[in-house]
Amino acid sequence: MAVAITAIPAINIGGRNSFATDLPKAAIARPQALEQAYAYLPAQTRFDAFVALKDGRQLAQWGEVDLPINTHSVRKSLLSGLYGIAVSKGYLRLDQTLAELGIDDKVMPLTAIEKSATVRDLLMSRSGIYIEAAGEAKGMKDTRPQRGSHRPGEFFYYNNWDFNVLGVIFERRTGMSIGQAFYEWIAKPTGMATFKPGHVIYDQPGYTEHCQFVIFMSAADLARFGMLYANGGRWGTRQVIPQAWVEQSTKAYSDVRDMDPFDAYGYLWWLDRKAAVVWADGWGGQFMIVDARRHLVVVSRNDTGRSLLQLGLFVLFDGDGWRSHHQRLHELMIEAAGGDKASGHQSGNALLAGRKRFAGWTTYLPPPAVAAAEHSIITKPLRVVSLSRVPPCSSRWGLALAGAVECVMQPDAAPVERLRA
Repeated sequence: MAVAITAIPAINIGGRNSFATDLPKAAIARPQALEQAYAYLPAQTRFDAFVALKDGRQLAQWGEVDLPINTHSVRKSLLSGLYGIAVSKGYLRLDQTLAELGIDDKVMPLTAIEKSATVRDLLMSRSGIYIEAAGEAKGMKDTRPQRGSHRPGEFFYYNNWDFNVLGVIFERRTGMSIGQAFYEWIAKPTGMATFKPGHVIYDQPGYTEHCQFVIFMSAADLARFGMLYANGGRWGTRQVIPQAWVEQSTKAYSDVRDMDPFDAYGYLWWLDRKAAVVWADGWGGQFMIVDARRHLVVVSRNDTGRSLLQLGLFVLFDGDGWRSHHQRLHELMIEAAGGDKASGHQSGNALLAGRKRFAGWTTYLPPPAVAAAEHSIITKPLRVVSLSRVPPCSSRWGLALAGAVECVMQPDAAPVERLRA
């Protein structure tokens, strides 16, 4: 019975949208770079889908590009785009405070100072509100500052409370669900093939008033969203997201350390200023690089499943994606499109590149507590030592299955990339 429940799909995939459009092919300047990418994907990565767009044209695609996959923390960058449209339509202002918007938390009531946080503070992940939130990983909980230690706007902490409440504010102010707004405002104008309003679901735990929204989207549709940001918010002749918002939301508002390649955070976007690109980044291997300078978007996706059972199998037998692999694919797409070889990406785990992560009983995997989560930071390699019980999970997207892996910290001379969702 338990297995049957965990196998229930969270979404109905559905068919191709009636407004879906096909993209023309991009010119390939260096076919050998494209061939290298197609060989690299199955041989060296765990990705299930890969898409690259150049100037709104299809440069490359591989794998299950139309399969809706959990975006994990990429959801935050998608919400940023919706906020740009909502602000331009007059639904809300960035200087509005939580008190003005009637936001509190019935389970853990906010203080007057916390209610002075603005929408802008939440977009920058600087609310100063440090209470338990839906979808948190152990790493987020362990690094959460003490409540009241920082005033709103003072301090950057990657905070699921901020992200979840932004979703609540958006829906209350617009009167639309996130799924419906994205479908009408972004999916239709860009001709997305498979995204449906029902591909946004919600997780409501008992320890907070505010639910977490979860977005499923295919690699092909996600690449179209990224192309908006590579093209100043335009799709063809239509301004879908205001250009001013694209510029404003991808500015650096907080410096970031020890999150290579990220060195700054904008409005729900990660920045790599050295490479002059922005990232949408999610747990399990959900990566998108927007290279606006080259009008290039590169998307890599790992399928973490559409049910708890599939998620559990992913954690046990598959493995997280690696940013360094996505960076390498970005480099190859630059070459394929005729640009110079990119030399700005510095991989922190070159010795691990291509290593198979399930060999016998020894492998490198995120800790099982992260299976529920959107965010984790792993600073050392992990070795699977046994098949054991499931640790407590914070939400229904936790791994609610028996037989999860139990991991221990294992010193290793080889560097390992930091992972986050």
